[in-house]
Amino acid sequence: MKTSLLHELLNGISINSSKRYLPDSSGKYSKSITKSKQGKSNSVLTRMNMLGRKADSFAHGVREHVRLGPKISDTVKGKLSLGARILQVGGVEKVFKQIFSVRDGEKLLKASQCYLSTTSGPIAGLLFISTDKIAFCSERSIKISSPKG
Repeated sequence: MKTSLLHELLNGISINSSKRYLPDSSGKYSKSITKSKQGKSNSVLTRMNMLGRKADSFAHGVREHVRLGPKISDTVKGKLSLGARILQVGGVEKVFKQIFSVRDGEKLLKASQCYLSTTSGPIAGLLFISTDKIAFCSERSIKISSPKG
């Protein structure tokens, strides 16, 4: 009897089930794996949403650009016509001086093609920014009514 007790103490207490003495590894690690997978899937979803928004913004910009004319060909013709006019006159600075009255010492700071938004739709033209004024010129006419008549 003493031998069996001594033998039991030296060998230690037998463990029939690891659940009583060791922490449950399955729950601990599966949660971290789940969190890791969830974090990766969230970052993938976030990235996909961001790319989707960028693609949507790009598509919207293209649609707005094409929508400026009844047909794509009309939009392209208008841009080519404007470019040809600039070349014929000899540059945007000469177009500015030819169309608008320019004072002595007035300098053209920036000229760019743009669209003026109106209630009847956008109007393509050139926007000039000089030291004295901001001016817009287009091949399409713009009617402006003042309160005085």
